Amino acid sequence: MNIAEENLVPEENLIQGRIEEVSLGEPTIHGQMAMFPLLDKEESAVDYLTLDESIANGYAYVTEIDEGGSVPELKFKNSCEKRIFLMEGEELVGAKQNRTLNISLLAPAEKEITIPVTCVESGRWAYDSPRFKTSNRAHFSRGRREKMASVSEFMNYSDRPEANQSEVWDEISEKAKRMKSHSRTGAMGDIFEDHGARVSDYVKAFTAVENQSGMLVMVGDDIVGLDLFDNKESLKKLMPKLVRSFALDAIELNTRKKYQARIEDAEDLLKKSATANTSVHPGVGDGNNLRLQNEEVIGGALSLDYQVIHLSVFKNDVRSESGSHHRNRGSRVRRASYRRSYRRREEGI
Repeated sequence: MNIAEENLVPEENLIQGRIEEVSLGEPTIHGQMAMFPLLDKEESAVDYLTLDESIANGYAYVTEIDEGGSVPELKFKNSCEKRIFLMEGEELVGAKQNRTLNISLLAPAEKEITIPVTCVESGRWAYDSPRFKTSNRAHFSRGRREKMASVSEFMNYSDRPEANQSEVWDEISEKAKRMKSHSRTGAMGDIFEDHGARVSDYVKAFTAVENQSGMLVMVGDDIVGLDLFDNKESLKKLMPKLVRSFALDAIELNTRKKYQARIEDAEDLLKKSATANTSVHPGVGDGNNLRLQNEEVIGGALSLDYQVIHLSVFKNDVRSESGSHHRNRGSRVRRASYRRSYRRREEGI
């Protein structure tokens, strides 16, 4: 081992080190949502394209894994000379049904890989296009949190970045009922479309400030979560999708009550994220998949060459949509049904 290798931070400590590099800026408040910018004067030298720009420019395409399709996986072809970054929660629309990404990943240059996804359109299994397009949104934030907990359970049990599909469908169905949204195919995207005008108002209200590489969000009285990138340009490009994700939950509160952006709560989430237990798993594509968890937070990160490319964290103990407090399954013991379903897959049943 040379001197440079000896000075590298262990991957289990990468998240703590990354969080210590950022500071909280002044919050912006709109409606029932507040955003604290995460400020960072430094940025990594990792060079990559985003999913949107790579598909828009014809550098990549996404299809079903084969003609018959497979719900939890898609084929991603990168034909350019740069890596392509796909963010956890980003939505792909078209082909046989709409999906969202289970984890953040870097697709290697000039290679084809299989990417892990979850369906967010339960009532369709028929082609409406040969290839997927990107959408302007990410999975709504409470759904992201629940799916992230599910993926962490599978990762810790089997190293597979899978999610509980039936629970994702249930979350979307219940969300649609609460927000009085109807979709012929049970598509999550239709909930966003039905509340499009108000969601757009949130996007206009929250814009990136100087040196911002991440965002920490409150919805109502609750700190919900944060997203932190390795550079300011990635945050700027992906921020509108993330704002839409959090905004849908803010709109659901359906109240005119004014909320305070409490900096002590924001600082507490950063502290708990930095000290959470971290496990390191093989990534999909380039880099590693990190999972972090304690009683207060659940999260995931993508790292490459000892740098955190994207970190996403959600508070475990948050106000549920029904108004009561609960602790999500990320802090509970894996249920027997998960273990049975995993064994059935392993045995080919």
